[in-house]
Amino acid sequence: MTEQIIKFLTAGNVDDGKSTLIGRLLYDTGALYLDQIDEVKKSSEKSFDGDLDFSLFLDGLISERAQKITIDVAYRYFSYRGKKFIIADAPGHEQYTRNMAVAASNSDCVIILIDATKSIKTQTIRHSFIANLFGIKNVIVAVNKMDLVGFDYEIFDALTKSYLEKTAELGFENIHFVPIAAISGENLVKKSKKISWYSGKTLIEYLLDIKTNANTHEALRFQVQNVVKHGVNRYYQGLLASGKISIGDAVMIYPAQKPAKITQIFHSGLEVKNAFNNSSLAIAFDHEIDIDRGALVSNFDNHPYFSNRTNGHLVWFGNDFDFKDAQNFLIKINHNYLQARIEKINRIIDVNDLRSSVRRDSIAMNEIADVNISISQKTAFDLFKSNKSTGSFLLIDKTTNETLACGVITNFLPKEDKIQNRQEQFLTELSDLVNRYFGRDYAPPNPPSHFPPK
Repeated sequence: MTEQIIKFLTAGNVDDGKSTLIGRLLYDTGALYLDQIDEVKKSSEKSFDGDLDFSLFLDGLISERAQKITIDVAYRYFSYRGKKFIIADAPGHEQYTRNMAVAASNSDCVIILIDATKSIKTQTIRHSFIANLFGIKNVIVAVNKMDLVGFDYEIFDALTKSYLEKTAELGFENIHFVPIAAISGENLVKKSKKISWYSGKTLIEYLLDIKTNANTHEALRFQVQNVVKHGVNRYYQGLLASGKISIGDAVMIYPAQKPAKITQIFHSGLEVKNAFNNSSLAIAFDHEIDIDRGALVSNFDNHPYFSNRTNGHLVWFGNDFDFKDAQNFLIKINHNYLQARIEKINRIIDVNDLRSSVRRDSIAMNEIADVNISISQKTAFDLFKSNKSTGSFLLIDKTTNETLACGVITNFLPKEDKIQNRQEQFLTELSDLVNRYFGRDYAPPNPPSHFPPK
């Protein structure tokens, strides 16, 4: 029987105990080797008064161990009761938000840590929003350090109510609250006798209950990564991101917008009759079509969107972006690298109050923005809610190759209205001209009552 794989990450504010929780979870489930435990024991004896510091099982960098912070995402693997787990321990510091976003994009569940001795922080809500942004619906909120507040139910209850109020707009499908003390293992693998008022499950039991579905999107989406010629045939190598593919299937190929039929499928070096999602394949068609890296193969009767304009939410990683700079980027969508620009900043999400937003023409580092994006040429994509693989993107600096933002496509935009754009450009240029000569506080006089002339 094949073990089910569950991918989850820990998130929340810095020092809420994410690394300690995962280290203790690995320790209590027997997932650590003796030499790993001995190494951490030696480090603990040198620097941490002899008590076993469970966070060191995750913090692999020397600088992380020295400072007791998480900088990079640490991945660990373990099996328990017939299921495999892949853990991503994400850093809590605001400047490492990009690392958390990457981990969230590949996870089925998020464990949000809250320090019972503190109130809920902005970074906790930001991480919750990013988890929701990347399609995570399973949430476990672990209220940690309950031992430091005397396992007080009133404190636990107040924090759970506060979290639910602050994240009400996110609409998580499954959310569970667990009072824990990660350092001593309370309610991680075994029920805590010290928290007798808690009647729910342990953290590991909630993880075991998660039902994963690699991709519920039924449409065929094959992302071409490479083209090779063998003998007289051309084969297209790539990832079957979703759906099923079979010999004889009629398909549509983008951006060529040409139909074809599947004649051969190779999986793991063997020729097969069909394949399923998340498989790396090589396929051949019944006739030659001009296809390059970045092409997308879909069902003949279930097409993706095909446009040069999208609407989406993005997490900004780079230095502050000013819309007036009219900066061009590279957008990585599927395996395409195309020129793109932010056409409009619709709003900036206020992570302190998810029901409100800010309207301005700039995006600061770590802010989450709703934007319209214009791409240099038409490309095939899906909405993220339908397909994670073909509905997400990166924005990249053309000069430095730095990743500036990651995002998800939330809507399809119609063809750009060039007349309206020219009008908007004229008004912007006119406004800049007035500001330049009269100052930004200048207000034109009210026109006479007879203007315009009748």
